[in-house]
Amino acid sequence: MFLLQLLLNGIAIGAIYALVALGFVLVFKATSVLNFAHGSFLMIATYLAVTFIDVLELPFAVSLVVIAVILAAVGVILHYGIMRHMVGKPFFSVVLVTVGLEIVIRAGLLIFYGPTPRGRLTALPQGQLNFGTVTIPYVNGFMVLAAAISVGAFLVFFQRSRLGLHMRAVAENLEAAAAMGIDPNRIYAAAWGIGLTMAAIGGVMYAHYTPSVSLGVAVIGLRAFPAAILGGIDSVGGAILGGLLVGIVESVGAGYLGAEYRDVIAFGIMFAVLLWRPSGLYGTRQLVRV
Repeated sequence: MFLLQLLLNGIAIGAIYALVALGFVLVFKATSVLNFAHGSFLMIATYLAVTFIDVLELPFAVSLVVIAVILAAVGVILHYGIMRHMVGKPFFSVVLVTVGLEIVIRAGLLIFYGPTPRGRLTALPQGQLNFGTVTIPYVNGFMVLAAAISVGAFLVFFQRSRLGLHMRAVAENLEAAAAMGIDPNRIYAAAWGIGLTMAAIGGVMYAHYTPSVSLGVAVIGLRAFPAAILGGIDSVGGAILGGLLVGIVESVGAGYLGAEYRDVIAFGIMFAVLLWRPSGLYGTRQLVRV
């Protein structure tokens, strides 16, 4: 029963990893940018959740929608204001820009909110379901539900909508897509907006799960990176599967070995995948002349 409890806990946090990894992969797939500031945008969402729900006392649903819209707008502005000018620049120069963004965001939140952690949000129903010795907190159920709805809505959009088809076209062949009249800048901006929306939803839900809201929540973005690597850095489906697998393995490993091994397990998975299968479970294999 202890193992079952760990598995259920892993699915809950894995759902958040999957959601955040999906946003990370979407940005990379559409723009070829490894966004190392992704966890910081999730951190912004958690602090905004504290502001809207605890301070302004807005309803949970209203806060979630407003925060998602704010982060989507930030993503679009980020592309047109900064990332558009990095198109065609060396890969590592672009990576360093995202690292710089992470530093600026962290410093800004520290100045505005201060170093004192905020308490876990309780806007969602509290309590738990009990099945013998196995418990399922209501918050965990809402985390899985929110992630499932968000991922499902994105997949429908990605596969069925005109903009989704254009995003796939740009990801597959930028030159051919541009020749067909598709504006790459519009697609890049949409990818950033949607990617940060995923981080926003994950951040709001995580603020109800973590014991405290602090600058440390950005580590969720770092743990989503191994999830994306495991599934395949350019695979949407792989990001979802990778997030769930990392959450489950991390939960089981921490349960038997100790919580201090949580990060070791997550990044151990990433290193193992990079050695064993660099393209991930579902990523695209490429041959590159060096």
